[in-house]
Amino acid sequence: MNKQFLLLLLLFSGRVFAQQECNCRKNFEEMYQKIRDNYAGWTIKVNPGNQAAFDALSQKVREKSLTSTDPKTCYKILKEWTDFFQDGHLFINTQVQIEENEPQELVLARAAKIPVQKYTTELPFLNYLNTNTGKLNEVEGIWESDDQSYRLGIVRDEKTAGKFNGFLLSKRDNMWVAGKTKFELFELSPGRFRSVYYYADFTGEATFSKLVKNILVMDGIYKFAKIHPVPAVPVSDDDLMHRIPDYRVEKLDSNNTLIVLPPFTLPNAEQYVSELVTRNAALITSSKNLIIDLRNNPGGDENAFTPLFPYIAQGAITRKGGKFRASQENLILLTHELKSIQAYPQFRETLEPKLRTVVRKIESNMGQMVDGPDKTFSFPQNQNNPQKVVILVNKNTASTAESVSLESKQSTKTIIMGQNTKGLADYIEVRDLGMPCFGWRLAFALALSSRLPGQPIDNIGLKPDVIIPDNEYDWVEYTRKYLNNIK
Repeated sequence: MNKQFLLLLLLFSGRVFAQQECNCRKNFEEMYQKIRDNYAGWTIKVNPGNQAAFDALSQKVREKSLTSTDPKTCYKILKEWTDFFQDGHLFINTQVQIEENEPQELVLARAAKIPVQKYTTELPFLNYLNTNTGKLNEVEGIWESDDQSYRLGIVRDEKTAGKFNGFLLSKRDNMWVAGKTKFELFELSPGRFRSVYYYADFTGEATFSKLVKNILVMDGIYKFAKIHPVPAVPVSDDDLMHRIPDYRVEKLDSNNTLIVLPPFTLPNAEQYVSELVTRNAALITSSKNLIIDLRNNPGGDENAFTPLFPYIAQGAITRKGGKFRASQENLILLTHELKSIQAYPQFRETLEPKLRTVVRKIESNMGQMVDGPDKTFSFPQNQNNPQKVVILVNKNTASTAESVSLESKQSTKTIIMGQNTKGLADYIEVRDLGMPCFGWRLAFALALSSRLPGQPIDNIGLKPDVIIPDNEYDWVEYTRKYLNNIK
């Protein structure tokens, strides 16, 4: 929402500091001052109980930074200091990846544990498929990823019942050779699989996969289209619209509809969600229950969730404004942001009233914490469908995705299911400022959640009303069955 202004700041800071000698000490001193004077969580994170430890760490980092001019070394030094705050909203944005690569021997060790299947060229695998026509599981065959990066075979494991191995049909490099297993599928029921996918560095990720006719959907990773044997019934237009897209509205059964939302960091996320909801309004209201999938949603624009409030609310829903730290630099930052949004009607409409209120309060209460304005979404009492709303969350549900989940609990319709969220919604209203050297930017929170100090979730997470067990992989099916059993 303030990208244009921040870009101008970045360009300006580049001109100002281009003529100066860069070293890590300059970045540390700037960072220390900005966080001390403007970070909303300063007096909570730095307190009498840890003041001595914090001062000792600061002195240690200051001394280590004194002679460092290498960006990688500097980042490691400064990150030790930012890690003290244990706040995922306080970090250094280096613009480019700066973390060191892990030792190659570790990658090789992981690679050695992943087997190579016996089919290392396509022709013998084709012969296997053609010879066993009528005996194959529907997942066995030749598949191609949706971006055409991978052409793979999937074959039944010879030792483990219900297991299938996806393997490369051609060499990609010296470690990813033809026949190397790219993923494993463990059948839960026909067409539903617990899956383990192996990335380029041979680290594995567990996920859920499902067959939709000739498409294998591997949640959050890839979609694969079946090339051979050609399925008798390919996916339909309805499948392509409602069952296969990453972000979709899907009718699960006569009682339940699922909506999978995009990350709120998506450009124009509010418009995207609004169009998705509007286009599928009849589908949503045709079901007794609505399941909203917020798993792995990192947050972003909280307004992206508001198109769903009419289906959740049983009256008013209030979005609390937070408590802003009134400092001179925060005043300058928000005043410039207020000016920068004037050229963007979509941002001006939603942000200007709030920013003007906060700026006015900061001007009159310098050195204090000031309340941001609440926003109330008013709805009439609604007894129509959906009658129950489940919000699915997991350990990667963060920031504003956590906040809107809590807001939704203002309706008695709402049930939160899954596992504890990330715990990144106590320190809010994140902005970033340019640092003197290396083109880095420092991000931190200008405000505290109005839940503090009484209801913190920082590094704890939001606990669901219903915990989904660790050994459950198809969370949507688990939720569907749960809702159908509610009396």
